[in-house]
Amino acid sequence: MKSFPHLLNCVIPDEFHFHLVKGDKNTLRLIEEKEKLSVDIKIKSSDNISCFSFDKNKQTKSDAIFPFFNPSVKGLCTKNDYILVHQKGNKIYVFLIELKSKNKGEYLKQLMAGKHFFQFIIDRIKLCNSDFQDIDKDNLLYKGVLFRIDKRHPKRNIQT
Repeated sequence: MKSFPHLLNCVIPDEFHFHLVKGDKNTLRLIEEKEKLSVDIKIKSSDNISCFSFDKNKQTKSDAIFPFFNPSVKGLCTKNDYILVHQKGNKIYVFLIELKSKNKGEYLKQLMAGKHFFQFIIDRIKLCNSDFQDIDKDNLLYKGVLFRIDKRHPKRNIQT
């Protein structure tokens, strides 16, 4: 049986994936263009990892991820910046990641929206793939992560 991150890499279109830094198989670079911020995450192996972002710039009036919602309703299409999934044994770690330059804003709401959306993805996968019927709250571990610039040490850039 394939790992859950491998399945995610198959079912989520490539345009939403974030891959390893070119020439460095141990570094994943997460970029937030609006905030002018990037974070490098060092990994041991990419075999059991999937990283994707649904927080894409809007090209039209409707949100591409939530085309059935009215984007003018405040907060309805809220999403976090990245979802990083790592599987170790039968445990699946889901890191909900938000990058902020200075103001933390409503990052908790964004992380919670990411959790709800990821649960929707899992439920859809369980509908069509019997190998993953046993994924439940006992083997899914969610972690919210906020990266932001530390005002006291702006040269360091990142505070977690």
